[in-house]
Amino acid sequence: MTTNGTQLNGVYPMRVVSRLTGLTADTIRVWERRYKAVDPERTGGNKRRYSDEQVRRLVLLRRATELGHSIGQVAKLADEDLKRIIGDLGNDTERPASLYESIVEDYLDAICAYDVQEAESILSRTAAIIPPMELTLEVIVPLMRRIGEAWSSRELGISHEHIISGQLRSLLGTLMRQTEPNAGAARVIVATPPAHLHEFGAIIGAFIAASRGLEPIYLGADMPFEEIEQAATHSGAGLVLLSIARDPRPGENEELLAGLLGLGKRHETWVGIPRDHELVGSANGLRLLHEYEDLDRALVARSSPSPQPVAHG
Repeated sequence: MTTNGTQLNGVYPMRVVSRLTGLTADTIRVWERRYKAVDPERTGGNKRRYSDEQVRRLVLLRRATELGHSIGQVAKLADEDLKRIIGDLGNDTERPASLYESIVEDYLDAICAYDVQEAESILSRTAAIIPPMELTLEVIVPLMRRIGEAWSSRELGISHEHIISGQLRSLLGTLMRQTEPNAGAARVIVATPPAHLHEFGAIIGAFIAASRGLEPIYLGADMPFEEIEQAATHSGAGLVLLSIARDPRPGENEELLAGLLGLGKRHETWVGIPRDHELVGSANGLRLLHEYEDLDRALVARSSPSPQPVAHG
């Protein structure tokens, strides 16, 4: 977008900024005019246009005011100072300790209250202002861990899980549309094996792969091994990533292991699996990953070019 021949850095109009930040248009205008909180650029028609950095700053300012700071006190602060005061909540252990934790807790509060629209809004505006890798490792991964805790304590039920899965799949689709794979990047088949219905781990695996510039093909939960094999073969995928979240049922291990090993003979196969799962000692030839950080490091190492040997004269 240009005005008078000059490229504008600001790309978001007011209505979009209001939705992304959770602030009303009137509040944003007052913060601009009275407190100089941000200084948006203007189009040739005098319409405000906000940059990514300005949207992030408005979110920081909103969080600071929600914690009791007046806008007059915080509007002149640098972004790093805003992040510090948002994280400095004294001894009040009831409150989250950072901007990211605030996002996670706000989302969980909305889910617990079945406020589906608010939960969706929190995810969409967060994704709009946080880079993909930061979104994945600082928001989505901690969110999954908190959901696991809430599931164990029965704060969340199956209906909540279905809502969250649907919203995360939608967010993954948005991320993949907005993130171009690296040149020559491998395709990655992502799924859970047959009879494994909990797909959070698979969704996060797809997020991490997309954030690292790979091209995930997300098949979803409870996929027969022959379907996974067919997808990997016909797509030319360089890697199959499967997620196993629950303990095996009686008599299940032998068939599951056979399917995994058979797939592993034809395609490079990685399995996200708990450390104490019964299959851990049996899945020879498969790469087993126990933490999301392990997956991230493995993907980075896999996509990094191998060092060339130094020729000696």
